[in-house]
Formats: sequence, structure tokens, C-alpha cells
Amino acid sequence: MRIGLIAFSWATMLAAASLVSAQTQPLRGPAGPDQPVQPQTPTLVPRQPAATPAAASAPKAPFTLSPEEQTQVDQTLSQWEEHSQGIKTFDCRFRRWTYDVVFGPPGRARFDELGSLRYQTPDRGVFRVETAMKENKEVPIDDVRAERWICDGKSIFEYRATQKQLIEHKLPPELQGKAIANSPLPFLFGAEAQRLKERYWIRIVTPPGVTDQIRLEAYPRFQQDAANFHHAEFIIKKDKMSPFALKLVQPNEKDYIVYQFYDVEVNDPFRLFKGDPFRAFTPMGWQKIVEQPPTSPAEQARRSPENSH
Repeated sequence: MRIGLIAFSWATMLAAASLVSAQTQPLRGPAGPDQPVQPQTPTLVPRQPAATPAAASAPKAPFTLSPEEQTQVDQTLSQWEEHSQGIKTFDCRFRRWTYDVVFGPPGRARFDELGSLRYQTPDRGVFRVETAMKENKEVPIDDVRAERWICDGKSIFEYRATQKQLIEHKLPPELQGKAIANSPLPFLFGAEAQRLKERYWIRIVTPPGVTDQIRLEAYPRFQQDAANFHHAEFIIKKDKMSPFALKLVQPNEKDYIVYQFYDVEVNDPFRLFKGDPFRAFTPMGWQKIVEQPPTSPAEQARRSPENSH
């Protein structure tokens, strides 16, 4: 595995700011957008510091904003940052459509799945894909498609149902308490306007006549982020500055994943009485595997035989 900042699919979800669906109301039943991509396998991914000079292969600016357009983006991101700072706990359900131009049916999602998302400041989260929609019915999800991740601030726990394994990915000290905010798409939790503008080219793409949403489009400025997605589109409900949907277009620019969020609960006053969802338990009959964080070059040098005496 490469090291650095964290990139894994559920963290991308925690970035939930939203998008791309022409609908303006959350979906709770079988209906869905007219199009979903093979979900990425969550992994710990290293990224170079943002200060690293851009390589020749670094993404190029996909658009240029006028001063007025940039002012609108700045104002929106500042509002979003202010909103994010007020989030202490976040709970919601989501529906996910995965579109695959090669293996999926034309014009239809290859997979239609439902799950839940939870967050607690500063760096605790749960992402879980629990059921699937088949023939307009909600059914248990196949083990090969099941996803469950827990972050407690010090480790990321990955449940692999097909192998019956619980993998604990321990975070290096410099990432403990920061994994979610430093995820590939940090729009929702811990969002900082300046950092967002440093990492992404962002523009407003709200269609004319749409007054209850803010639609944003973001393109990675650095190759490390571009390896995860070509661009993201997201919708924010304007009245409460709350996430509505998220679309991730894959690097091939053809496949994509759409998430839509509903039953959103922010700062639930009764959360303390509902147990701790961020404790990872090993299911009966499963094996737990602990993976230590890779050591940095400086740590490797310190532990080398030449320096051990």
C-alpha cells in the first residue's frame, strides 16, 4: 500500500456535499436517477504534500472563472465551512447507484444499493452498505457487495464478509484524528474553504431556474486526487445548507457512482443514549487482522541496523 493521506470509499462518502440528480426530494423507495460505477475498493493511499511542485502529468485547469463567478464560489464555500463547523454528529441513510458502461445494462445502474452513514467530531465515522434493490424489492446484500467501515480516530476497521475477516488498519500518528477531514473529498466534515480551493478547481453549475439547491462541480488539482476520481458533482440544499447528493465520475470519465442522502439527522440530542456505533466488534467465527501503519523513511532509518547500537 502507498502511504500519506487517506483515500477510501467511505471517507469519500463522508465528504458528502452532494449531487447530480435532477430530483429535489430524497428518494426513499425504488425510484432513482436514470443512471450509477463499480465502487472503488477502500484503501490507505499515500499522497504527496500539497506543496510538492506539480508534476508534468498533473491535471490542467478544466475551466476559468470570471471575478464575479469566483466571488460566488468563495461565498458558497465560506457558508459551507461555517455550516460544517457546527456539525458535531451526523446520521443519515443513503442510496447508491453504480453505473458501469462495460458491464452494466445500457442506461441503467448495474447496482442499486442502500446503506447508512454516521459521523461524530472530530474523526469518528461509520459507512455501511446493507441492502440491495432487486426487482423493486429491498433484499439482503450479497457478501461480495457488502461494505462496512468504522473509523475511531486511531484506526480504520474494514469488514470483509467474503473472507470473514475484520482488518484493523492502524493510522500513523500524523493522521490520527484527521483521516476524515483529509479524505479525498473533504467537503462535508471539517471543510475549510481555503483548503478546498487549494485542492480543487470548483465552480457553481446550478441550472437556471433552480432556486432550492446549490450545485457545485470540483476537479482535482493534484494527480494523487485525480487517481481517485475525474471530477465530483454535488448538490447542497440551500435552505439548510445540508447535503443532498453526490456524483463521482471515475478517472475513465465514463463510469460513475451516485449517492443520495435522506433521513438526515444533525446533532441528535439523543445520540448518547443509542450506544456507541464507532466500536468495532469481531463477529463470531471471524478472524481479526491488525495492520500496522507503514513506517516513514525517517523511522526506517532510525530503526536500521546501523543505528540500532
